[in-house]
Formats: sequence, structure tokens, C-alpha cells
Amino acid sequence: MAGIRLRILKEGSCVEDCAAGLDEAGRGSLVGELFVALTVFPRSAVEGTDLAGVRDSKTLEPEERRALIDRILEKACYAAVAMIPPSMIDEENLNKLEYRAMAMLLRDAASRGVKPARITIDLVGTASRLKASLARAGIRGEIIAEERADAKYPEVSAASIVAKVLRDERIRELAQQYGDLGSGYPSDPRALEWLRQQCLSGEPPPIVRRSWATLDKICPGKRVRKRRGQRSLTEYIG
Repeated sequence: MAGIRLRILKEGSCVEDCAAGLDEAGRGSLVGELFVALTVFPRSAVEGTDLAGVRDSKTLEPEERRALIDRILEKACYAAVAMIPPSMIDEENLNKLEYRAMAMLLRDAASRGVKPARITIDLVGTASRLKASLARAGIRGEIIAEERADAKYPEVSAASIVAKVLRDERIRELAQQYGDLGSGYPSDPRALEWLRQQCLSGEPPPIVRRSWATLDKICPGKRVRKRRGQRSLTEYIG
């Protein structure tokens, strides 16, 4: 089974007090990897005007996100992304996988001399469990874990944009290989029709997250069951 992969987008070191942001993209998708991004900035960039216009990626059009990512990487002292493959998502608790990806990103950054004084995270699960998981992984410093942090903290907004842009690029790559799968989300009729056609011709391809309850409706008999403790996509959406 493939593991979590890290990709360094910008390598550098903190030359002054730094603030890190963490956010994800693709959590509820039917296809492809889940992307978790880390962006680190000098505190002066976060508190000044360097990141003006950088906000929650969900409030931006695709072309706006692509225009902002270059400025984000220019102003960042460090940026990286972790990619969690469908095979792991089908086997393990999604919150725990995200916690592991965050810890991997922060530990790898620390090994390269990047040790932010403040780490702010768009909340996954509960703040107490997230912080405990990072503490067990040896992550130190001030940790802020809040809902809608991507709308409150520029460093998290930046991470949300990076994760979203890279995830969208990956979906376009997968579409070139597997056909028009739309956005990949179960709310997208194109994604559902694509999945239906894939199942008519045999097994869903390996890019599909086969533990999602959507497969019971679109591809009866093809769904795999997660280990105990992992919520279904229906439960995740609420």
C-alpha cells in the first residue's frame, strides 16, 4: 500500500519569528489523494500587508487561486504538501491520517531548520485530540486549532489555497488518464456518471476511494469497509 508522500514547494529557513498554517483539500472527494499543505511565513508577513487578498480558498475562483499561489510561495519562507492516497483513506481513520500528515510535514520542516513559533490549523476532529497527536509526534510550540481558521488567519488561508490548487492540478492529471471525472466530489453529477461508467466496465480504478458510501448506490457490491471507528462520507457530511 502506498504511503503518505511529501513534496517540498519552497525550501528555506526561518530567519525571524515565524507562523505556520495547515489546511487540507479533497477530504470529501470520491477520487484522488487528500492534500494537506503547510505554509510558513515570517510573522511580519502575516501581520502586515504581504498576504493581502489571501483568504479562504473556497471563496476564490480557480483563476484567483492560481494568481495568488505565486505570491504565497514568494512570501513564504517554507512550503510543503503531504498527499494521502486513496488506498490509505480506505483503510484508516481519516482524522488520524490527517494528524499524521501534519506531524510529518512539521517534523520534516524542523529537520530543515524551519521551527515556527506558532502553528495554526484549520480544525480536524477535536482540538484536544489534534494537539495530543502532534504532541506525541514531538511537535512543540504554540498550537492553535480552530474551525474556520482558513477564514481568520492568513497563514492558514495560504495553506488552503496551496492545497486546493495542487489538488485541482492532480484532478486534471487524473482526468487525462481516466476520462472526465468532473470535480471528483459526490455532489458533482459528472463525477457520479463517470464512476457509474467505470463500474459498468469492471472494477473501479485505484484512484477511487472505495470506502465511501456512494459506491453502494453507484457500484453495488464494490464498496470496501473501513476499520472500526472511521465515519462514512455520509456521516462526515452530516
